[in-house]
Formats: sequence, structure tokens, C-alpha cells
Amino acid sequence: MNTPAWMQALALLVWGATLGQGAAGLALGALLGGLRLIANSGIVRLRLGEAELTRSVDLSAVLAALTLGGLLAAQGLPDGLLAAMGWMPALLLPLLLVATLNDAPLRLRHLALSLRRSTRPEAAMVVQADAPYLAITLLASAVQAKPSTQAFWLLAGTLVAWLFVARPPPRRRGGVSFAGAAAVALGIAFAAGQGLERVQVAVEEWFIDALSAADNDPYQSQTRIGDLGRVKLSERIVWRVRQTPPVAVPLLLRTGVFTHYANGAWAARRDAFAPLPEALNATHRLGLRGDSVQGAALLPVPVGVGRIDAPGRLERNPLGVVRITEAPASLEIAIGQDQASAAPPSEGDLALPSGFAGLLEKLPELARLQHAAAAQRLAGLEAWFAAHFRYTLFIGDEARGRRGLERFLLTDRAGHCEYFATSTVLLLRALGVPARYVTGYSVQEYSRLEQAFVLRQRHSHAWAEAFVDGRWIEVDTTPATWLSVEEQAAPFWQPVLDLASFFWCRAGELRRDALAGEHSGAVWIGLALLLAAMIWQARNRLHTTRQPSTVGAGATAVAAPSAELRAFHALEQQLAGLGLGRTASEAPRNWLARLGRDGQSVLDTARLAAAGRVIDALYRQRYG
Repeated sequence: MNTPAWMQALALLVWGATLGQGAAGLALGALLGGLRLIANSGIVRLRLGEAELTRSVDLSAVLAALTLGGLLAAQGLPDGLLAAMGWMPALLLPLLLVATLNDAPLRLRHLALSLRRSTRPEAAMVVQADAPYLAITLLASAVQAKPSTQAFWLLAGTLVAWLFVARPPPRRRGGVSFAGAAAVALGIAFAAGQGLERVQVAVEEWFIDALSAADNDPYQSQTRIGDLGRVKLSERIVWRVRQTPPVAVPLLLRTGVFTHYANGAWAARRDAFAPLPEALNATHRLGLRGDSVQGAALLPVPVGVGRIDAPGRLERNPLGVVRITEAPASLEIAIGQDQASAAPPSEGDLALPSGFAGLLEKLPELARLQHAAAAQRLAGLEAWFAAHFRYTLFIGDEARGRRGLERFLLTDRAGHCEYFATSTVLLLRALGVPARYVTGYSVQEYSRLEQAFVLRQRHSHAWAEAFVDGRWIEVDTTPATWLSVEEQAAPFWQPVLDLASFFWCRAGELRRDALAGEHSGAVWIGLALLLAAMIWQARNRLHTTRQPSTVGAGATAVAAPSAELRAFHALEQQLAGLGLGRTASEAPRNWLARLGRDGQSVLDTARLAAAGRVIDALYRQRYG
């Protein structure tokens, strides 16, 4: 197979890039390419005999075996084996150089011990090492590359280039056919890879849901660091939230409160649940839509909620966790504004795991806060996290249990919400402030399709609550960029899945209402009408947003929107994403007045003033 010097050098460059050793890949590629050119020109040649060639092969084998053994001893299986495979191009490069520069060719008997003294014809077969070495280089690159679209196309492009230069004669024709076949093959491979990844996620979600369904009591009594990190890999919508103005973004909704920490796990107090009072004539603050599991669910509720209107048996424990039992499969819940106080702190809210108290001495900037007031200790801790830490969801050692809080606080200073929340709770306790660990969801993503905020599994969140100045307050030290970091990893097909989830939710509601009214025979007709309405709505949206690129002869040109109108539309889109959109019949200045009343928790004075300037400019442009 034809493998020119530049092709070998390119493969080594790709290998260095995927390994994170760009300089090593560049050096090895330049060395191999340069010596190949020198060997082809005949300037430098080696004259190694049979014994020297055999010893070269044996030396390479010993070097590879020692490297494999050392990596297996240091990293274990499978990490050591994968690392050894990744470094194989560097280990085998000396043997390839010997085979390239030597006058005598490399034969099969030099590579196989069983053929060293054999007189069979195959023992003298000449071995062309270029193609196998290039294949090993690409395989090592694939082993070491992190799963990403960029790595796939880089490796795929290199492989296609190799196949193109190595194609058999005649080569004058078939270039277009080769390009078309390569494009189809790469598209199928990419789609298959994405599909397999999606199938894996779906199977994992189904398995988790199946295990969850086996427990009739949804109360989660324990959670380990890393549990939320795995859940965050899913885009599935689990709850839909509607807020009554003023809208709060972000809004934290809790599903669990934990007090005892040991060996990377939080445990909850087994407090008794008490029935919640009926929410008759209560002013509703939130509306929730979701599903129960065998008639039970933990409800995501704000801190201090006192009254809830829901179909089922509602119970609340002293820590503020609310559960529902004897409920239908599809839930429609209204949450009132009445406040209920959580249980006062106990000795357990100041308990620390063994050895953690001494960690405060290694953080002198926090140790200095011990003699300040409780509010100042809390503010100092929040400022310290904001100044020195960053957010990441991908932590390699977490799965093997070798990443403790000490490493997070002193070395890495990067992690996801579970690390921030756990460290915040324990550091507050070390500073003498009672604190608890809370899990739930962060309400931030507004869906125009749903006309509501959506809670995905990746919106699962962990934070702390601290007892300061006689009341419990929420403390979230996770960097505010965590949502945007996770949104960047969302798959491109997410809108299609969201549309399917929306239809499935509406279908479930229609079926529930029909069965409740004893009109189950009309369910399928209603579903068909709903699907037709959704398709018609999508068609109308596509038709109205489609803009003509040119104006044909005799056609009437449509005036381009003014700068003031474009700015106003941008303002509408921005505020609609926060749940403060303008209604169809609402005048712009009436909308501005409503923003001043209802949007104060989301919009500061500067943003309201900027919105006023945009609307004033629109009125001047239209009416003078």
C-alpha cells in the first residue's frame, strides 16, 4: 500500500494532537518524514545484517513490554492498557526507521520467533511496515481522543486521505466517485456513533427509571457525591413550571434535605411526615406539571412552602421536603404563597466528619473569619468560592472514588455543584454556622413552545442552606456559569426531542381529562386533532419566519424593518426568555409599565431604563 512520507508525518501530528502532546507529534512527524526523504534519495543508508535486524525487533518488543508493565502497575486495568496503546507509535518508531533506512528488507522471520530458524518460503517474506505503522498510529489516536465531534472528523479526514493516496491504479478516474463514497461512509459512521450514544443514554435512563419505579416510597434518604453528576448527562424534561409574576430567575426548588455526611455520602434525618393543610382560596405562586411513579413523587417546591393544591395525599417533613402519594400518573399542582418555617438547627447541623476540622487551618483566608459575625462569615465564604473556583462536570477520578473534598478545596478547585454544596455546608459548620445540604432543581430555562419553564434532569442541582440571624437562607456557591457550560454540551437534536416531549405531555393531559370525564372513546380523536393543530402551527411558524432572499421582476419589494423595530423585537425575545414576554394585545408602553411592577426580581434599574429607551425610540420612529 502506498504510504508517502507526508502521510506518515500527518498521522503523527494527529496522534500528538489527540494525545495532548502536540510538540511530541510534531517532532516525531518531522523526524520520520525527514529520514524517509533521506532514505529515498540514497544519501544515508544502513547496512544491518540478519542478526542486527533481529536484535532491533527484540529490543522494540522488550521496550513495549516494559512500558505496558509499568503503566499497568501504575494505572491498572483498563487505563494502563489504553495508555500503552496510545504511546505505541512512539515505541515502534525506531523499528520503522531501521526498516526504512536499512539496505536489507525486514522479513517475517525477524518478527516471528517460530520462524527465526525456519526454511519455509513464508519466513523470507518481505514485510512492508509503513502501512501497519500508520494503522497503529491512527488506532492509538482514536484510543486516546476524547469523545467529540472535532476528534471524529480529524481522524476520519486523515483516514480518508490515506485511502485516497493508497487507492490502486488506474488513478486518473474515479476521484468524484471516491469523494462521494467517502462522504456517504463518513455520514453513516457519524450518524451511527451519535445514534449509539443516544441509545446508551436512553437505556441508562430507562434502567434508572425502572429501578426507581420499584420503590413505592420516593423519599430519598441518602445521596452520594457523583449521583447528580450522572443524572446531569440527560436532557429529559421531568417538570414544567409556571410562575405568577413577579418571576424569579433562578428559582431553587428542593426535593431533598440532608444533614449527616460521611465518606462521600449525605444521609437525611428520618423525620416523620405530616399532612399539609388544604390550599383553599390560596394565592397560587407556582404551577407544576409532571408525572408520578406508581402514584408517588417528591415535589420540587421552594423553601418554606406551606400550602399546595394537588390531586393526592400531600405530606411535608420538618426539613421542608414534600411528597405526594395516592396520586394519578399525570400531576397538575398549584403552590400557594403561604410560608412555613423549617425545623430549627440541631447538633447534627454542626457535625463534621473526622479530620475535616483540621482542613480549615490549611485555608488561612477562611480561618480568619471565625471571630466575625455569622452573616460576615457567610459573605466571606461566598466571596472566597467566587474568586478561586470554577465549574466543571467532567472529573475523571470521581468514578474511581479517588477525589476527596481536600483535593477539591486545596488542589483542583474545580468541580460540579455537589462538591461546591458539600464543601460549603462543612466549611460553614467548621466556622460555627449551622448548615444543611439541599438537592433539587434550578429553574432557569424558559420554553416558548411550552409557555413555561422546563426542568430537565441536567437542571438537577445541589446547594446549601445556613441558619443566620434566626432564619434559614439558601446559599449557592456554584459558579453561575454552570447552566451555560451544560447547555453547550446539549445535542443538536434536542429541539426534536423537546417537541416529542411536549406532544407526549399534552397527550397525557388530554387522556387524563377524557378518562376523568368518562369520555375515553374521544381520546384518540382528541389526540389526532391535537397532532394536526401542532403540525399546522409549526407550518405557520415556518411560513412567517421565511424571508425572501431576492425580489423577482414585477414583485413588490418589502421594506426592511427599521433599526428601532429590530431593537424592539430583540428586546421582546430577550425578556420572553425570562418569562416576561409581551402579550399580543399589549401596547409596548403598557408592557414597560408591567415590567416595572412584576419584573423587579429579574430586571435591575439599568435594564428597565434600557428597555424604556428602546420603546421610546420605537414610538418616535412610528409617530414622530
